Amino acid sequence: MGCYSMKNDALVKTWLDFAEMDSNLADFTFQNMYPKPLELICYHCQQAAEKAIKALIIFVVEDTDVPKTHDLEILLDMVADKFEVVDALYDACSDLTPYGVRVRYPREIYVDELMTAKAISDKNLILNWIKTLIV
Repeated sequence: MGCYSMKNDALVKTWLDFAEMDSNLADFTFQNMYPKPLELICYHCQQAAEKAIKALIIFVVEDTDVPKTHDLEILLDMVADKFEVVDALYDACSDLTPYGVRVRYPREIYVDELMTAKAISDKNLILNWIKTLIV
């Protein structure tokens, strides 16, 4: 995997596999379920991004302990000294982070279909970036 000496290949793959499951669930549900559970789709977008970033942290830090936070910007900061992290990635993280906790509770956050489509796009941006780094 990638250019880093990696002793945790299996663990990185496990985190990425879980990220893909969340990503696929969000995509499939958005395209096929009516009415669309928008909050849950956004939640799975955030979870996919979180798990993928945590895989990247394990990949570069070579540590099996990842921070117990849902704040994607904090997680992204942990790899910012290793990779070029463009503003669009931070923007996507900022937009997705509230979906990690706030959508789990009724009336905590308003989500519409346009916001959900953006969450899917943000998730894809983050996952695609990480996939180019962990090959």
